[in-house]
Amino acid sequence: MNDLFTAAVNKDMTWEMTHFHFHDPYELLFVTGGTCSFLLEAEMIRATRGTVLLIRSGLLHMSTSLPDAEYTRYVINFNPADLKEYGTSETDLLYAFHTDRHSIQLSEAEISQIEPLFRACDNRRMEYGVDVRRNLSFLELLIRLGELAREDRRELPPAETETAKNYLRVKPIITYILENPTGNLSLEAVSERFFYNKHYLCRIFKAATGISVGKYITSVRIQYAANFLRQGYSVQESGTMAGFKNNSNFISTFRKVMDISPGQYRQRFRQNFEPG
Repeated sequence: MNDLFTAAVNKDMTWEMTHFHFHDPYELLFVTGGTCSFLLEAEMIRATRGTVLLIRSGLLHMSTSLPDAEYTRYVINFNPADLKEYGTSETDLLYAFHTDRHSIQLSEAEISQIEPLFRACDNRRMEYGVDVRRNLSFLELLIRLGELAREDRRELPPAETETAKNYLRVKPIITYILENPTGNLSLEAVSERFFYNKHYLCRIFKAATGISVGKYITSVRIQYAANFLRQGYSVQESGTMAGFKNNSNFISTFRKVMDISPGQYRQRFRQNFEPG
C-alpha cells in the first residue's frame, strides 16, 4: 500500500529560509519545540510549541527560527487529489485547509492527542500492518484537525518570556504594515507613529520575529506584488500597486527575495496552477 503522504521530523538550532517559495503539495507543519516566525503570504505567524501550520498549494511562505531553544517540528506533505476517494459528503478531510486561518494553536491537552498521530505518520518500520496504520493515522489526523478548525477558538496567551513580550509590542506594528503596504513605511515614520526610538524598535522587532523591520516591509510588498502577478497583472502594474516607485528596483528586489524574476514567477504560477 502506498503512503498518502511523506513525513519527516526536523530539528535545528538555527533555521532561516533565504527566500520565499511555494510548492504543489499541501503541507502540515507541527511545532513541538522552539519558536519560529512564519511569513505566509503577507501574514506573520509566531509559531511555538503546539502550533500547526496549514500550508496550501501555491501559498508563498518562508520561516526563521528564534534563538530561544532547538526548533523541532513534524512536516507532512501530501497531494490533496489523493484523498478524494476517502472523503465523504459529511466529512471534508481538507476542512482545516479550507478555512481563512493558516494555523491552529493547540493546548497541552490537545498536543497530547495530536502528537501521537504525527508520530505514527513518521513510523518507518517495515512490518505487517504498519503501512495501513500509517495511512489510517494520517486520515485520523486530518479529521481531528478539521474538528479543531470548526471550533470557536480564542488565541492562547503567549508564555511569559522576553521574546513573547517583544512580539506583543511589535504586533500592532506588524498589523499596520500589513494594512498599509503602499504607505510611508520608512523606519523614521513607523518609529514616530508608534512612539519608539528607531534603534529600540529595530532591536525588539528583530528579537521578536527573527527579521529586521526593513526586511519585513520589503517582504510584505513582494507578497502583495506576487498576488497581483498571480491575478494576471503585468510586472510594472504589480510593482506599482505593491508600493514600489521604480520598476527596475521592483524587479531586482523581487528577484533577490524570491530567487526568481517577477516575469518568471508569473509564468511558473500559470504553468503549475492554471488549468490547461
